[in-house]
Amino acid sequence: MRLETDFPDRFARLKQVCIRDLQNSAKIYQIVGTRLHKGQALLKLQGVVSIDDAEKLRNHLVQIRSYEAVRLPEHEFYIYDLIGCTVETVEGKSLGVLRQVLRTNNANDVYVIGEGKEEILLPAIKDVVCSVDLNDRKIVVSPTPGLLPEEQDELLRES
Repeated sequence: MRLETDFPDRFARLKQVCIRDLQNSAKIYQIVGTRLHKGQALLKLQGVVSIDDAEKLRNHLVQIRSYEAVRLPEHEFYIYDLIGCTVETVEGKSLGVLRQVLRTNNANDVYVIGEGKEEILLPAIKDVVCSVDLNDRKIVVSPTPGLLPEEQDELLRES
């Protein structure tokens, strides 16, 4: 499977995973064996005995229970915890709801807030993200000048 984790060695400790298909149906599989190979994880699952069985799981999502997740250091968060949080500026202006986190290979993640014409892209860096409160489901940001849509419109009018 393609890895979307910063902790690929976790699979060696897991006893089971949840495999979720594109229709959101899920099934729990017992893990019989694991190994890493060329940047991917190979899982041997109980009941998946042939290549045909494995092919049926292609493009499915592999999930674990949240209590089995690796504990993160302070000020680091799992993406699934951030999605759905409201985002506001340090001045208290609501920017919308965090819908997606874009992962980049070479730089910082990017938060996607709001939708359509109201969509805002903010770099997930220390200078922009001031605080994250998962209990209140709120992220406070201090966007650099020109990142917010109304500031971009203003800059276009000035030029």
